[in-house]
Amino acid sequence: MRSLFVSGGVVALAAAACGPSNGGGGACKDDLLPGDLVITEVLADYAGPPGGSGADAGKEWFEIYNASGRPLELEGLKVTHSRPDGSKAKSHTMGKVTIDPGQYLVLGNSVADLLPPYVDYGYSADLGDLFNTDGGKLRMACGDAEIDAATYEAVRAGHSRQLSAASPPDYTFNDIAANWCEAKETQYEPNNFGTPGQDNDCVPVVAGACNDNGTMREIVPPKEGELVITEIMAKPTAVSATVGQWFEVKALADVDLNGLGLDRANDNNIAPEVLTSPNCMRVTAGSYVVFARSSDPLMNGGLTTAGTFKFTLNPTTVTPDVRLLHGATIIDAVTWTTSTSGASLSLDPDFTEATANDDPANFCNGTAPYNMSGASTDRGTPGAANPKCALVPQAGQCIANGVLRAVVKPAAGQLVITEFLANPAGTGTDATQEWFEITNTGATAFDVNGLGLKGNAAGINVVQSAECKSVAPGGFALFAHTIDPLQNGGLPDVDGTFTFALAQSNGSITVLDGATPLDAITWTTGILDGVSKQLDPNKTNTTDNDVPANFCNAKAAQQYNPEIANFGTPKAVNACL
Repeated sequence: MRSLFVSGGVVALAAAACGPSNGGGGACKDDLLPGDLVITEVLADYAGPPGGSGADAGKEWFEIYNASGRPLELEGLKVTHSRPDGSKAKSHTMGKVTIDPGQYLVLGNSVADLLPPYVDYGYSADLGDLFNTDGGKLRMACGDAEIDAATYEAVRAGHSRQLSAASPPDYTFNDIAANWCEAKETQYEPNNFGTPGQDNDCVPVVAGACNDNGTMREIVPPKEGELVITEIMAKPTAVSATVGQWFEVKALADVDLNGLGLDRANDNNIAPEVLTSPNCMRVTAGSYVVFARSSDPLMNGGLTTAGTFKFTLNPTTVTPDVRLLHGATIIDAVTWTTSTSGASLSLDPDFTEATANDDPANFCNGTAPYNMSGASTDRGTPGAANPKCALVPQAGQCIANGVLRAVVKPAAGQLVITEFLANPAGTGTDATQEWFEITNTGATAFDVNGLGLKGNAAGINVVQSAECKSVAPGGFALFAHTIDPLQNGGLPDVDGTFTFALAQSNGSITVLDGATPLDAITWTTGILDGVSKQLDPNKTNTTDNDVPANFCNAKAAQQYNPEIANFGTPKAVNACL
C-alpha cells in the first residue's frame, strides 16, 4: 500500500531517510496545500516482546497519508511534536522523499541504518519521545502554512492510535478526538498492534451511532417483540456446555444489535452482557442470529455467531431462562423447566412471537443433526428456520385438522349405548371380534377422547388419541378389541379399543367421564352366537336402554362382513321391529 521514491523514480529508504534536522525551517520544495497530507496513526508507546525490552528508542512511529491526487515531494516539510497546547515543541525538517497519491509514509524515531521494516523515514531523536501520558500533538507545515495537525491521547502500550477507517483520511476528520480509536486487530510485531503503512482497521465506538459501510448513522435498536428467541441448546453432548451452549433469535424487523443485552433474569442480578461494535450489527426481518458461549466454530460445534455470553443456560438451582434487553426494555424472554441432552428446544414456527414463545408447549426437541463428535450428536437448526413441531396435546386437548383444541365432553344423557356383540361367530374370536356402539342423541358434537370404558372387570380402558375423535349429532362411535379390520371381523373405523371381555351372561358395559358414569347397560342371558344386541331406535336414551327387553337380536339381513357370520349394524341405525 505504500510507494516511496527519490529523483529518477527509484524506491528510497536510505540517504533521504534522515534529511536536515532540528528545526531548519525553509519552505517546502513542493507546492503543498492544507489537507494534501493527513496524519493517520501514532504509536507512542512500544510494548516489548515477552522477556524483551519495552524501550521506545527506534520503535516509536507515526503515519501520514497522501490525500492529494498526485505524487508529493516532502523535502522541506517541517514536522513539529509538542504537547496538545504547543508546549515542549521539537521539530524536524524532512529531506528528499516522495509519496504517491493514496499511499502512506511511516516516520519513526530511528536513524537511517536502523529503520524497522515497517518504518519508511527516520527522524532520529529530533522530535523527542512521543508522550505516553497526557497526550501530544503532531503538526506538518510549509513555512507558516499548516498542512495538517492532529492530537493523540489515551495512549496504551503496544497499541497505536488510529484514525477511524469509517471514512477516507481527511485533515478535518482527524481533528475530532472521537474519530480516533485504539488498534486491536492487526499485530505487526509481537505484543504491538497497528497497521503501519497500511489502511487502518479500527472504527471508534460512538454512543448511539455505528459505521454502516463507511457512513456513520444512528443505531436502530429493536423494540419490544421485534427480536424473538426461537431455539435454545442448553445441554449439548458433542461438545462441552461451556463452549457449546447457544440460543437463536429471529428478527421480525430490520434492526441493529448494537447495545443489545444478553441476560438471565434468574442470575442474581448480574449485569447483562451488552453487544458493542463500531460497525452496525444489522439484522434484517426474517433472518436468524445465534449467540453462543464460544465464537470459535472449531469449539462450539460449527456455529456462526453474532455474539457471545458467559452465563449458563442450564443452572441447577433456579429456573433456567434467557432474555434480550435494550437498556431497561425487555425485548423478549423465555423460561423452561426441562430440556433434553443433545437436543435443542425448538420453537414451532407457527408461534414465532414474543408472547407465544412464553408457552413451553410451543417448543419441541430439535431433530436435525448439526454437530457430531464420536458417539454423540447434537440436534437442532441453529441459524436456520425451525421445522414444525409435531403437535402433542396436553391433558384435556386433542388435534382437529392440525390445530389443538379442548376436548368436548358429552353432556348428561347425550351418550347412549345402543348396540353390542358379546359372542362373535367361530372359535377363539371373542378376544378380537367383540364390540359395542354408542350414539350421540344431542344437538352438538362431542369427543370420545378420554372417556373410560368398563366391562364386568374392575379395570377401565381410557380412549387415548391425539386426534379428536368427534361424534356428530345423530352419529355413532365404535369400540372394539382392535382397530385392524382383518382381525376384528371387518368392522368399520374403530374409535377406541378395550381389553375386557363382554360376558355372554350377566354382562355389563359402562362408559365414564373420569369416575362419573355417562351410561351403562346390563344383560343376563339371550346372547346368540354371532348376533349383536340392538337397542330399539325408538328408545334411544339412557333410561330405556337400562331395560334388556328394549334390545333385540340383529337380523339375518344385517351381516356386516360377507366372509364372517357376524350380524349387526355397527355405526349404523338399528332395525329392531
